[in-house]
Amino acid sequence: NENRMIVAIDTRRMDTIEWINEKDRRVCVQAGITGTRLEELLEEKGFTVGHEPDSIELSTLGGWIATNASGMKKNRYGNIEDIVENITMITPKGDINQVKPLTRASIGMKPQNLLFGSEGNFGIITKAILKIHKIPEIQKFNSAVFPDWKTGVDFMYELSHTNFIPASARLVDNVQFRFGQTLKVRPQGFDKLIEDIKKFMVLNVKGFDPYQMVAATFKMEGSREEVDYQEKNIARLTKKHGGLVGGAENGKRGYMLTFAIAYVRDFLTDYNVIGETMETSVPWSKIHQVCEAATKRLFDLHEQHEIPGRPYMSYRIPQIYHTGVCIYFMLGMSVKGVNNAADLFSSMEHSIRDAIMENGGSISHHHGVGKLRKDFMSNTLSPASIDLLKQIKQSHDPNNIFGIRNNVFTD
Repeated sequence: NENRMIVAIDTRRMDTIEWINEKDRRVCVQAGITGTRLEELLEEKGFTVGHEPDSIELSTLGGWIATNASGMKKNRYGNIEDIVENITMITPKGDINQVKPLTRASIGMKPQNLLFGSEGNFGIITKAILKIHKIPEIQKFNSAVFPDWKTGVDFMYELSHTNFIPASARLVDNVQFRFGQTLKVRPQGFDKLIEDIKKFMVLNVKGFDPYQMVAATFKMEGSREEVDYQEKNIARLTKKHGGLVGGAENGKRGYMLTFAIAYVRDFLTDYNVIGETMETSVPWSKIHQVCEAATKRLFDLHEQHEIPGRPYMSYRIPQIYHTGVCIYFMLGMSVKGVNNAADLFSSMEHSIRDAIMENGGSISHHHGVGKLRKDFMSNTLSPASIDLLKQIKQSHDPNNIFGIRNNVFTD
């Protein structure tokens, strides 16, 4: 319903490092830079930011801040709010930034904290100061398999409360595990022999059911001593929970598969398959309840609307915290011959999100709210909280120049 002229701004040419302070381990970067280019430029000097979202090839620093993003190596480097020390945003009333960025300062409320998750409603993020780290001495993958989802979750719970958590620790359910197996290159010769021996160990010696077993993948980074401790901790906990260590190659394959999911989704669109992902934050005590509720809602809706075939639903835990996890759902269905398929899928997705929140999940862990999830905000923030955000918006953008209408900003 916008009657004014609309201007879309592309920041991709704002993609350079303005300065780097190697002693203080800080870098000032323009906000249009993609994750891949940022890491390439820093690697030349022996540094890394360590923020590695699935979308690292295409997503930008400004986008990470605007959506309050999370990366796969969060356990070592933190989420975006832990990585960024200062932000510059241009608004109709002037620049928002901290004039003297410090490691930490007790200066009252920090306006720049409001910019995380601002989703384009307040202004344009132009640059940010980030923490950087020396490229780690060792980068190593590993993996483990467990007899079922519950056992895998128990393993992740115990791992999260140790002091030796890998940079990335992820658990995939059986459906996603089998999906990953179908994308593997078929081994030949000696590699096939080794693969057959591993399969024999898992299925015959350990007695795992191939339609129940789950897998965990790990990426470890740090000094040789750190990585050795992490690897021993993984082996100890895997054995304790009746699992089997799967090795580096499987760990690397599982980790890299994450970057391919969006391309697989787009490829399947040409074959009348609609797919999407959604994620949520969940307390440890609600994991199974949320997964079961979301899966049941999808299958019930699929049957209710008499959609042909069988829907696809899988989930994984890509991030672990002291008090809970992020659960990442992948869902899809064939819509060949289905009328208004996109609208139907959108309504189903909305209902599944309802089921997630009704059973203890959050509106989002790192994808943000935007327009698709704005209807859920009244169940997420109190009326006074929403009013506070709107008043801040009104004070700095009274004419609603940044009228993208994401999140709670509907007017």
